[in-house]
Amino acid sequence: MKKLVLPVALFAATTSFAQFEEGFESYAVDDFICVVSEQFEPWPGGSPGSDWDAQITDEYASEGVNSLKIEAQSVQGGPMDVIMNVDKTEGNWSLDWDMYVPDGNSAYFNVQGTDVPGAGTDSWQCNFFATTTGDVEANGPWGMAPSAVPLSEWFNVRFVVDLDQDLFKMWIDGDEVFQAAYAGDFSSINFYALGDGQTIGLYYVDNVTLAESDVDLVGVDDVVAEPFGFSPNPSDGQINLSGILEAQQLVVLDLMGREVSRVAVEVAQQSLTLDIPEGVYLFGPESGQGLRKLVVRH
Repeated sequence: MKKLVLPVALFAATTSFAQFEEGFESYAVDDFICVVSEQFEPWPGGSPGSDWDAQITDEYASEGVNSLKIEAQSVQGGPMDVIMNVDKTEGNWSLDWDMYVPDGNSAYFNVQGTDVPGAGTDSWQCNFFATTTGDVEANGPWGMAPSAVPLSEWFNVRFVVDLDQDLFKMWIDGDEVFQAAYAGDFSSINFYALGDGQTIGLYYVDNVTLAESDVDLVGVDDVVAEPFGFSPNPSDGQINLSGILEAQQLVVLDLMGREVSRVAVEVAQQSLTLDIPEGVYLFGPESGQGLRKLVVRH
């Protein structure tokens, strides 16, 4: 039985200046979004209409009857992995959408700063992960802010990205989560069905609006150290590194958080080889800050 949810008040940009709006109402239930919309595409390696693609549903909606369903096939996550293109290289932009995470599920997305997702050190500008308790970790390249979202309720996610000042800020339902420096373009949002190793990743997206922003972002230090980064992604195990500012340990975790591999790196080290099986992992400093999805394919 279809479950309708009352709309939430949008903490959104002024839609009269919107460059892109999507409420998924013009599509049929079960349509694959990467087939019917030019705004969406699978993560590199996937194909439209495949298991990588996401489908329109009428199970929940913030407004109208339809939304986009992001659902993993296992507790480890994937293969559903969808890119929503933003394609902005300059200016000050506001992007927001409504999001619904059912009780007992987790949710993940990231902000991409390169035209080819995962192609360089500027790719992951923000990672967002909501657990089954609603607790959230949302991290920019230079820090992490704990937050929370309501479960089984629609809530609003908003980013303002000022490419002229290289700054960005995130809000959840109007509450600021963090502000940080931004490197790269405002290229896309990656809606990935990542599980937490114990529960299925499942959430819904509705009411997407991209518009010019008049929000003036201030208060971030002008000079910020280069963040940790790696490429390519997917990788065959040969990894290029950036932002290694001190000798440290890098870790590879499976999607249940268990350590798979560990390697010591020196200051300014630029490459390493990971001898691990094919799969999807989290990779980064052992501190946990800057951990990012790594796909290994041999």
